[in-house]
Amino acid sequence: MRHLAQATIALDDPADLYPLIGELLGSLRSLVQVTDQLAHAHMQHRGRARTDDGDASIGAQDADGAAWALVRARELLDAAESATDLASQNSGHIAWMPTERTERWLNVVFLQGADAVHTLDLLERSETQAAIRHLARWDYGDETTESALVNGYVYEGIPASSTDRTAQDPTSGYALIYNQTLGYVSLLRRFARGPDDVDSPAIDISATPTHLSAVPTWISPRRDSNRSVVRSVAL
Repeated sequence: MRHLAQATIALDDPADLYPLIGELLGSLRSLVQVTDQLAHAHMQHRGRARTDDGDASIGAQDADGAAWALVRARELLDAAESATDLASQNSGHIAWMPTERTERWLNVVFLQGADAVHTLDLLERSETQAAIRHLARWDYGDETTESALVNGYVYEGIPASSTDRTAQDPTSGYALIYNQTLGYVSLLRRFARGPDDVDSPAIDISATPTHLSAVPTWISPRRDSNRSVVRSVAL
């Protein structure tokens, strides 16, 4: 259920809705079974119920109360299951039209920890443009583009999680993702889809598990004194 909750934070592809409702329906059916079994167990072991001071009468009353509360929970879950089943049937009849995607985003650099301190300090002073200019030093043009394409770090949309903050510079075409709490920052560049760009599909961020970082883990083939080694982070 935790993974399902995370997976439904951002849903950019409506084609994912029907299978996710199916996952929810299966979870509700399991919850119905669990509450039924817990209620039965309270009644089965009722004779062994005691209060802390050993009162059997009150212990039996508490066991009855727990059992009946669980029965009520089962009734509510039954209603939720029926409603979700109806939602699943209706959602399954929908044919979603694809959206036209004219641009993508590629990863330029991702920094975390000590490597990200200077950029995060700039952002702490609300200097998003200064942070973008600073990170743009890691952009080596065609080399960066080729590296992102080869490693698959091209995205349909900006791959930010619900706890990230973003900033864009329309003039330069850069987008910034940063998270002061987790201590990382990432710079992406707008990447227009070209007519020959068919062999390098972009990552659909709506299908990316949200328990994984949306920012890639890679080390550029080119290193010099002005370029930090890019590190990974697991969200």
